[in-house]
Amino acid sequence: MRLLEGKQTKPWEKSTMPNTTVRAAAEGMPAINRRRLLNLTGAGLALAATAATVLKAPAAPIAATPAEHPDAELFRLDQEMEEAYSQMNRAAKLCKRLDRKCEKLYPPDPPKWEEPPMPEDVRVAFHAMTVKDMGTNRPAIYAAWSNEVKEQRAANNGLQQAYQAKWQEINRESGLDAAEDAFGVRVSEVDEFAKRICSIPAHTFEGMAVKLRAHVRCGGEIEKEEMYTDDYAFASIAADIRRLAGA
Repeated sequence: MRLLEGKQTKPWEKSTMPNTTVRAAAEGMPAINRRRLLNLTGAGLALAATAATVLKAPAAPIAATPAEHPDAELFRLDQEMEEAYSQMNRAAKLCKRLDRKCEKLYPPDPPKWEEPPMPEDVRVAFHAMTVKDMGTNRPAIYAAWSNEVKEQRAANNGLQQAYQAKWQEINRESGLDAAEDAFGVRVSEVDEFAKRICSIPAHTFEGMAVKLRAHVRCGGEIEKEEMYTDDYAFASIAADIRRLAGA
């Protein structure tokens, strides 16, 4: 878990992290959306698991041996990616478990800084000032109020910094920081498998089904809750590939 502008970010859940994409290695390969991949470890995991179950069914028997099959390399990478995907999900579960532990230890959030309204007598003095007065000739009543506001802001900043330091200490000592780093490594491994799979031309529908599975493991959705024209086309093509592949 990281602090981003005072907010807590959880990259292994439905995240608020930046929507970073990884450029495909092969020409024409779609970019892999990391946020969609990370959403698998939160609420999106159930949807992806359903799609993955459909896609994971074994292909229809073929006469040739696996080594002779034109998509043998895709089949091998598919199995390796499945293991990497499982490890990523286990890493995400560990992050969630440690996060629940940390949530019980975090101190209360400090109050948010809000500048107090300017009193009426100070406002009158402020509006009476000239540009020259703002430099070294500010009215005493305005100068006193301005200094007081600065002190209040500095005190609030101190509270915020102390809170963040304690928050980071808890994350570090609980092992959450290390777990998140490990999760990031697993995410990168899944990314890499997806790029390798999508860079290899498929020669059969079974090989194309491997690419569909890679799409799902990276957070891609076959059927969405809200679907548009292009979504229906992709869902239909995906269904045809599964059917023709015997999946």
